[in-house]
Amino acid sequence: MRSGWLAAGLLLPLLLAAQVRINELQCTRLPGTDGRLANGDWVELVNLGRKALDLQGYCLTVEGHMARIPAGMPVMPGEHKVFWCGKDPGSLDRLPLKLPRRGSTLLLVAPDGATVLDVFTWPALPPGTSIGRTANGAAAWGYFAEPTPGAPNGQALARLLAPPRLQRASVAPVLTVPPGAEVRYTTDGSLPQPGSARYERPLQVVPGTLVQACALAPGAVPSTAIWFTAGLPDTAWSLALDPADLHGEQGIADTASGNHARKGRQWQRQAWLQRGDRVEPVGVSIAGSGSRSLPKRNFHLLVRDRFTGMGPIALPDGSAWRTLLLRADATPHAFLRNVFMHEVAHRSGDRVDVQPWAMVPFFLNGADQGLYRAMPSKGKEWLRSLNHGLPVEVMDPTASDTTATGRLSWFGSARAGGHAEDSLDRLLDVESLLELACFDLWTGRADHDINVRAWRPPQGRWRWVLYDMDLWAPPDDHTLARMCGSMLPEAPFLPQILADAGLRDLFLARFSALCATTLGPDRAAALADSLFLRHHAALTADHVRWRSEMPSPPPAATYSDLLDHIASRNGELFGQLTAMTGRTTVSVAVRVVPPGAGRVMVEDLFLTSDRREMRVFKDVPLHLVAQPGAGMEFQAWQGVPQNGPAMLLAPGGKLYLQAVFRPQALSRQGGL
Repeated sequence: MRSGWLAAGLLLPLLLAAQVRINELQCTRLPGTDGRLANGDWVELVNLGRKALDLQGYCLTVEGHMARIPAGMPVMPGEHKVFWCGKDPGSLDRLPLKLPRRGSTLLLVAPDGATVLDVFTWPALPPGTSIGRTANGAAAWGYFAEPTPGAPNGQALARLLAPPRLQRASVAPVLTVPPGAEVRYTTDGSLPQPGSARYERPLQVVPGTLVQACALAPGAVPSTAIWFTAGLPDTAWSLALDPADLHGEQGIADTASGNHARKGRQWQRQAWLQRGDRVEPVGVSIAGSGSRSLPKRNFHLLVRDRFTGMGPIALPDGSAWRTLLLRADATPHAFLRNVFMHEVAHRSGDRVDVQPWAMVPFFLNGADQGLYRAMPSKGKEWLRSLNHGLPVEVMDPTASDTTATGRLSWFGSARAGGHAEDSLDRLLDVESLLELACFDLWTGRADHDINVRAWRPPQGRWRWVLYDMDLWAPPDDHTLARMCGSMLPEAPFLPQILADAGLRDLFLARFSALCATTLGPDRAAALADSLFLRHHAALTADHVRWRSEMPSPPPAATYSDLLDHIASRNGELFGQLTAMTGRTTVSVAVRVVPPGAGRVMVEDLFLTSDRREMRVFKDVPLHLVAQPGAGMEFQAWQGVPQNGPAMLLAPGGKLYLQAVFRPQALSRQGGL
């Protein structure tokens, strides 16, 4: 008898627990809202028993993620208790749980952590639709076009419609109609209703028209609406979203405030990305800092479950990304300066990392937005790709991450404390750091102190990223004094570099080599010419699109400004570096004999295959290598005592060097 009472005592808590059921849930955000509380993800439990129950210790579990209900959460008989999904430590009814929009399985688990009391699996749901029991505690489930969190469920619908599919968007758009349904569409941004225009044949609409379409049928929940823009060029990218999500009180691009406070997950919105005839759901948010107040905005595209993302977004180079940046290059001179420095970084040997990009014509809710660049965000997804997909650590002094900031401060202290050069080289990629310092000094960019990011494999060496190279100083700016005397001189580390004799010479050698090669006036001007000619038409169209809303110099003025910088910047900086370091400059002329028989490299950069003169710092060592061409071999250096093709040259004055090559056949025959 006693054992029977014991068994009953053990079963009683579980019998009471069985009073509680999952009654209704919503896993989508209502358009035009902040996505919080009833407008976002939530789970409703119902007490079907006759006794009150304390929910402390109960768990809701999705895909291995468990959220435990805290103390102080009683549920009365017949009461509907709603738990809002999200992070809010000050609220007992807020659980740190995500309900996948693509569908998943939710478990209600007893306080013992092992007994499953209720299970429910749901499919992908359109925005504003919930799923739940047809009646309190009933075994049957249905869909609710009008969710009722905290109240008895309303009239359930048994069917959920799939959305129509776009087959062709460029000319006379064609849609696929789901079986047993009809497709209704609008062109004014409103949600299609039973009385909206019915799709029966290819649409005859003006190019640039924003179309919203969804499937409807009696007794069924309307499908998720798809958005697309008709008649766009195949190369265009188009983004469509609810106008209330773009402008107004809940709009991410509200122009009245510059939306500097509209950041974070609560300011991400559902959108549809269209490329050619392909339309896919994505999340969207405003990106950037200073440019957020400009009419032409940067956008982040987010492939996430909560936006029903179907896969990474591909770029023309074959790479694909779950977080993509649509960069507006809206500040004066931004596009040409950014692409110029990206190309210089590549031509200089990729010692700093730059994001791949593709130029795209961009439309937003049917309106032409001009020229944009699509590229991966500079976050961990892209940085992991540089490490073969493996984990990385990121150092960003502008982030709130105190660990990252601490690492940066530690490096500054370590360098100022006189760490040996070999110890520093084990900590970071010195070549990468020096490259960033050279590029920052050459451009004189005003925001160098906030645009600093480095990454490394765990326990590896830090390597630097080059980005946002648009805010240059005038060519005669006293950049060196400004950067070395800033409040945060650790970015880009010029004071530490110039204070250490070894690092200073490495920096001066690299700077001299860059000014003689990729940043030499002739080669840099040729690069500027090619970029301007390649993008002139797109830059001009973009300027015409935005000149009334956002005054900026025309493309020809941007091109002229770039050429002026190239023509005079090197000489200005040689003078500043001489004044600060006390190192004067000398001339080194290099000639290849015979011309074209080989080439000479300086600091791993191509110098010449004919003849070229360099301005370098006196007594600062430079690495030179003579490389023979096809069928040739190195014979000798003339003008300096050196036997092999590679040498470390520390010029004490003006020099004339010749790299002499000869055909390989002559050496085999004993020729001179």
